[in-house]
Amino acid sequence: MTSQAMQTYRYPGRALAGDYIRSGVGFLFSLGVLLSQPPNIVVVLIFAVIAVLFGYFGFRTVQRHVTKVAVTDTEICNAGFASRVMSWGDLERLKLRYYGTKRQEKGSGGFMQLSLKGGGKAFTYDSGMEGFKYIAWLAAKAARDNGVSLDPASAGNLLALGLDADGEMPPPEA
Repeated sequence: MTSQAMQTYRYPGRALAGDYIRSGVGFLFSLGVLLSQPPNIVVVLIFAVIAVLFGYFGFRTVQRHVTKVAVTDTEICNAGFASRVMSWGDLERLKLRYYGTKRQEKGSGGFMQLSLKGGGKAFTYDSGMEGFKYIAWLAAKAARDNGVSLDPASAGNLLALGLDADGEMPPPEA
């Protein structure tokens, strides 16, 4: 990473608490069923697969929790179990998706997910991360500078965050 105005962000524990609870309860429930039932291949297969899925979800939650994201005007870096760096000049694709229930409107619940690809690397962040709006601003600026066209959903979601991908934008308030 270069040293120019580096900002470091991470997922706070409170943003991941629900994921930790869901993965733990699902894993322990599945394991409890496996240990309390007499051997039956169908039950074992079903609940073993469920336990593995919840275990993987728990591992991914831990991975997100330990990952630190550092950004500068020229690059973004993930440092966790493995480190990856991507120059903003290599950005080839930006997608910003909103996930919520049908009854929710943007800003009233749900979350956004930012996906970045370039230089053979891919990064994904959700709006529970500290500095999410600033990272989205840097990514939108890089997409504009690199001539990356945005799909209508991503452009609309950037606008919902208060970011105009087509114009010069000042950085968002911290």
